[in-house]
Amino acid sequence: MPHAIAIIGAGLAGLAAARRLAAAGHAVSLFDKGRGPGGRLSTRRAGDWRFDHGGQFVTARDPAFQAVMAGLLRAGHAARWDGRIVRLESDGGISPHPVERFVGTPGMNGLIHGLAADLPAACAPRWGVRVAAISGGPGDWHLQGEDGGDLGHFGRLVLAIPAPQVVELLRIPAPALAEQAGTALLAPCWALMLGFAGPVPDIGWDAAFIAAAGGEDRPLSWISHDGAKPGRGGAASWVAHASPDWSQRHLEETADQVTGPLRDAFAAATGIDAAPAFIAAHRWRYALPSRPLRDGFLFDETLGIGVAGDWCLDARAEAAFLSGHHLAGAMGAA
Repeated sequence: MPHAIAIIGAGLAGLAAARRLAAAGHAVSLFDKGRGPGGRLSTRRAGDWRFDHGGQFVTARDPAFQAVMAGLLRAGHAARWDGRIVRLESDGGISPHPVERFVGTPGMNGLIHGLAADLPAACAPRWGVRVAAISGGPGDWHLQGEDGGDLGHFGRLVLAIPAPQVVELLRIPAPALAEQAGTALLAPCWALMLGFAGPVPDIGWDAAFIAAAGGEDRPLSWISHDGAKPGRGGAASWVAHASPDWSQRHLEETADQVTGPLRDAFAAATGIDAAPAFIAAHRWRYALPSRPLRDGFLFDETLGIGVAGDWCLDARAEAAFLSGHHLAGAMGAA
């Protein structure tokens, strides 16, 4: 029997659930607190520079996600990233890291734009709407916005948001689900963005995983020349991610406090010591799941409430999609 379903969060997990539930005939309403598509698949712009400062790429290993990526590639919302991607070993060696990867175009949020565009018009995400409270009961859940406004009554709910936000919203209406979500652990990530006024020397690779990262002398776990990705225009835009351990130790520092040591680590790893024309840091407080849930999603059929997200499954963008996709299946979508 079709239901009116509210989905809170229009990232990969929420959109995956929305696509499958809408195709099964359910009336779906999507709410997202962001001003537009993005979240951790957002792209920050500064002048001619573009920085994928959250999710850097996606893989497509599962057939369901492979089919979705094929459609995004055909529509121009994604491109294959055939960059020179390596692993910087702790002994100074460099190893190739050949895995098929894709990026959104012209930024990572192209993936979100493409998935949202495929939804029926009635299911289009409502951006800039933060759900502040859930009341009511099974079959008649009531959502309230942070301005106190009525967002509607729904038979079922999907929460596709970080675990701490799930806990906050479900503590009263669904305490058992809130407790389960509270067992997930999410590690933070500091992201450094560097824009250079002119071309930088070719260092022999476009992106690198960094082995044995986490110490104060080796804080970075990932470095990427984002300007070299498809559709980015070639500007010298670089992104570096600090390791979870380092990010946790420096979690409450300011962006200004972390840019210095991360900039030094970038220069040491790349040999690029020119002064950047643009430098900024962004803290992702809930970035990487370190204790995912057993089933990859949560669903209480009696309450009619499901929970999805990459934090439920694995530290990959594809996992977010699969979490929402499989949750929709558990909720009765074909």
